[in-house]
Amino acid sequence: MHQAPPFARYWPALLAVLGVAAALWPVLALPAGFASLVGLLALPLPSSRDLPRPRLWVVSGALGAAVGMVRFVVSEAVPGIIGGGRQAVEDQVVSRLRDVLFAQDAMRRGGWIDPDRDGVGSAAFIAELCGGPPLRGQPPRETPVLHCGDLVPTALGPAARVGAYLYTVCLPLIGGGWSAEPGAALDEQAAERRFIAYAWPAAGGPFSRVYFIDEHDSIRVSPAAAPGVSSGAPPRCDPAASSAWPAWKDKKPREALPGDREAPPAAAR
Repeated sequence: MHQAPPFARYWPALLAVLGVAAALWPVLALPAGFASLVGLLALPLPSSRDLPRPRLWVVSGALGAAVGMVRFVVSEAVPGIIGGGRQAVEDQVVSRLRDVLFAQDAMRRGGWIDPDRDGVGSAAFIAELCGGPPLRGQPPRETPVLHCGDLVPTALGPAARVGAYLYTVCLPLIGGGWSAEPGAALDEQAAERRFIAYAWPAAGGPFSRVYFIDEHDSIRVSPAAAPGVSSGAPPRCDPAASSAWPAWKDKKPREALPGDREAPPAAAR
């Protein structure tokens, strides 16, 4: 009488063991589910002489694989999707801050705000970049330098709301300090070389980090547990404090500013 090979007799039990392992370690759920499906298809049609044990083992393995898949979705797949979406939003925030940087570069090169008439433009407030009425003697522009969302008032000053984040620009003041409020007593000479911009999460959103950029394209991000950082609360116009935050993805700042005049060559000896 022909005797079936050992694997032919024991594979239902092996599927049951794999199903239990998948329930305990969800990373095994996909191969366990596939193996259980193949096992169910491979079982012969039941007859009155068949013992139910092999079929019960295969069904047990399939149930264990199903439990593992549910655990995998809950513990791995869903958090991964949410985390990926959050990272995409925050990368977009950095991209918009760099749009502010490029707009300020254009303002500087074009001299659109130039109270001292030296040909080097001063940086602009967020409202000026977004097409608001002229505030510092520049002529009105038909199109904004920067395309923004709605301008909303905040404790820091006007800010552009785009999606889940708010954006504003702080400029240096006469006598020291910084402000995002139009009409503040600005140091226009310093504003030719200095500005800082922030992006912080609107209230009620799932985000907590604040992003910072300055005229040298130094991009920094607040630690989640940084003092004063909370959803909906704007940061302070304080480049010294923000510069202590870690650099975003270890990005290095640029050294020169657009429109800087090169120093004349040294006289030949």
